[in-house]
Amino acid sequence: MTDGQEVTQQACPPGTASRVKVITPSGTGPVIISGRASGDEQLVSAQGKLFFAAALSNGPTVLWRTDGTPAGTSPVKVFFSGVQSPLELYGLVAVGNQIFFQIDTPGFGQELWVSDGTEPGTRLVKDLTPGPASTFLTHVNAVNGRLVFIREAQSQFEVWRSDGTAAGTVKVATLPQGSQLSYASLKVGNALHLFLSSASQGTSLWRTDGTTAGTSLVKKLDADAIHIDRLGHAGNLGLFLVDDGPNHEVWKTDGTPAGTVRLESFGRPVSLLGALGSFVYVATDDAATNQFRVERVSLSGGGKTFITRLPNRYASDPDATPYLQRTTASGGKLYFTVAISSLGPAPRDVELWVTDGTATGTRLLHHPLSLGDEYTSPLFATGAGPVLFAGSVDGAYVEPWFTQGTPGTTGLLADIGPGSYGSNPDGFARLGSRVLFFAGDDTGDYQLWSAPASFSCPPGPVAPK
Repeated sequence: MTDGQEVTQQACPPGTASRVKVITPSGTGPVIISGRASGDEQLVSAQGKLFFAAALSNGPTVLWRTDGTPAGTSPVKVFFSGVQSPLELYGLVAVGNQIFFQIDTPGFGQELWVSDGTEPGTRLVKDLTPGPASTFLTHVNAVNGRLVFIREAQSQFEVWRSDGTAAGTVKVATLPQGSQLSYASLKVGNALHLFLSSASQGTSLWRTDGTTAGTSLVKKLDADAIHIDRLGHAGNLGLFLVDDGPNHEVWKTDGTPAGTVRLESFGRPVSLLGALGSFVYVATDDAATNQFRVERVSLSGGGKTFITRLPNRYASDPDATPYLQRTTASGGKLYFTVAISSLGPAPRDVELWVTDGTATGTRLLHHPLSLGDEYTSPLFATGAGPVLFAGSVDGAYVEPWFTQGTPGTTGLLADIGPGSYGSNPDGFARLGSRVLFFAGDDTGDYQLWSAPASFSCPPGPVAPK
């Protein structure tokens, strides 16, 4: 799809998406949805339901559960701060039938809590830093049916696990002193993989399965302290990018020393698009043309193949550099969004692309998506055919859109925002045959919405608001 080319798109009829429930009563907002600003999951699945947290800017913070129906959407526990500001609740993680989260309460500070989906069963797990002082937890994940996390204490990083009880929340290991812990972590097999670096020891890959014996060095990656970026998976393999200055390297790991291998090295910046079959697809920066080059790397190691360049309609402007925002895989194809930078913080354009790994199968589906500098369009594969994203006709008003992989099967899912406003949808999550998400609607705030995971909408014009 190029400028000036008319494409018949689709527009779903009104009612395809519907509001589940008003979670922000009139006059009590605005609401802050947990995870929306940080990029964490906003709707977390457990017990056949989805859990989320919403904080009212001048009121309580509420942990919710929903089965996708109005009657089945209800508060689990209400937290009151005692002052005119909400408590910060974030980092929801499901482990079996339990939901773990962190919240900063007046009596305990920021600590780990757990919920079984009921008000009596929502409680503090353990006051790891006794009293009102806070505990800082990172890399919180479900591993082998338990919660595994990293605690930063006295300039050291400790590995902990929890079964949701105070007695079952224990330190299992201390990582090497003097090391810095990367924000990136990768679940491969039955373990969480971490990246540690220091000036004296370089950068290494570590693993933990939540036990003392299962926490160990996997492999030294580099003699220097380097940057780890853009994580992904190819089947049961983990993928990560290493930036050591002049080179940008693509690595894979199966969690063993022998299976942790550098696949290829590039002399220019690399973005990870994802994996299809036995290949990893990346976009590299072609400085000579100011374009993204799509290339593939063999998972068996050795050999990189040029696929195509993505056209950049602003290529003559050196400030209009393309960069990757989001990626997902669906139906044997990779979907990804590419933003074009500007002199300001907001991009001048954001495009949705798809590739099947060939030049002819790499195409532009739609633009623009969200052009905000604080709100990036989500990209969600429903698992039932459509891929959902936040799109626009003119860049000003962003609504939920869908695509089936061609420009002609790409269109507006629902016009939710009232009048001349966009709904800025976010937090898409699958629950049975429905997809739930948050959107700004005629209540003037974010509410919980729902749409079918699979649908067919007739071709029709999609007009600007």
